[in-house]
Amino acid sequence: MFSNYFHPVSSEILELKKNSIPGTIGESISIFSEGNFPDFQKAEVAIFGVNENRGLLNEGGVSMNMDVIRKSLYNLYLGNWNIRILDLGDFKSGDELTDTYFAITDLISNLISDGVIPIVIGGGQDLCYPIYKSYDSFNKGINICSIDSKFDMISPNTLKLNSNNYLGNIIKEDPNHLNSFTNIGFQSYFVQKDEVHEMEKMFFETFRLGDFRQNIEESEPYLRNSDLVIFDASSIKQSDSPGVVAPSPNGLFSHEACVLSRYIGMSDRVSSFGIFEIDSEKDINNQTSRLISQIIWYFLEGFSLRIGDFPTAKTISKNFKKYVVPLDEEDFQFIFYKSKLSGRWWISSAASSESTPKREIILPCSYTDYLDSVSGKIPVRMMRILKV
Repeated sequence: MFSNYFHPVSSEILELKKNSIPGTIGESISIFSEGNFPDFQKAEVAIFGVNENRGLLNEGGVSMNMDVIRKSLYNLYLGNWNIRILDLGDFKSGDELTDTYFAITDLISNLISDGVIPIVIGGGQDLCYPIYKSYDSFNKGINICSIDSKFDMISPNTLKLNSNNYLGNIIKEDPNHLNSFTNIGFQSYFVQKDEVHEMEKMFFETFRLGDFRQNIEESEPYLRNSDLVIFDASSIKQSDSPGVVAPSPNGLFSHEACVLSRYIGMSDRVSSFGIFEIDSEKDINNQTSRLISQIIWYFLEGFSLRIGDFPTAKTISKNFKKYVVPLDEEDFQFIFYKSKLSGRWWISSAASSESTPKREIILPCSYTDYLDSVSGKIPVRMMRILKV
């Protein structure tokens, strides 16, 4: 059934796989070749390209060459992991853009249901909307993290879904399953004031590029708490990644992009990942394609390190150290949990006062949050719990 959604990999890629060097991704990956569609149930990660750009705003002629990315990815050596990876080929564009949206929602919903993480390599970020819609069938709140120089909430002069307003369309969705949204790496000169006010009103969390760069590790808890992570390739600086829709002289460095991807892979909660806004026609010496393949590699390495150390009633006493931090001026205390397995931290809303008990919410946090609370500061992450 789902084979109808895809073009199989090209004969050139099929030949590359047949002649792969031992120990490389190309040797171990399962691919969709003519008449041989791989079985989802035998996979953990499924990679596919979506060269759909009709939702890009004022960017006619943009095109992504997924085969160039494949050539680089297949030649990378496997890490110390044994992950079952699929390459499903290239997603077929529908007659109408809405047809593509429907098919993407259907596919990704089924992949997630089967416990397979889709890695979508694509065109416009409007594709994030149908990916978000794929979670509707699970009827639960979804946390989204966007690594982007913009918020993509408002598109001037049009309300129609496009790459510049996909988030606004998600927010307006009714019923709405968006539980939280975090942006990492925005740059103020790309963001409208109205967008900033809206983000603040909804208690969405944002990190300017400069703040992120001061301490990259502080981004990890937000990625650990995400279901869907969206990576706009245009957020990487042009000198490191020229082959993108909207190149910019400022942005993430390539090594920062790889660090973030590793964090994404490590998150036990992340169930879908997409890298968008790639324009192969602007690329120089396949630099962006090589970087995208390395970002995928770091995701896979992070995925291999998943250990499922979220605090639960059954695991807290055995696998976690508990730290209680009272607040002097409030009838309140914070409870922190540190994993004995990974060293990662969580903060709990069970820290409410005895007179006003609340439903417990446990959020990933950092060691810095713990130190802040010890010094009497309320961690930013905890503010969301207090507002809830």
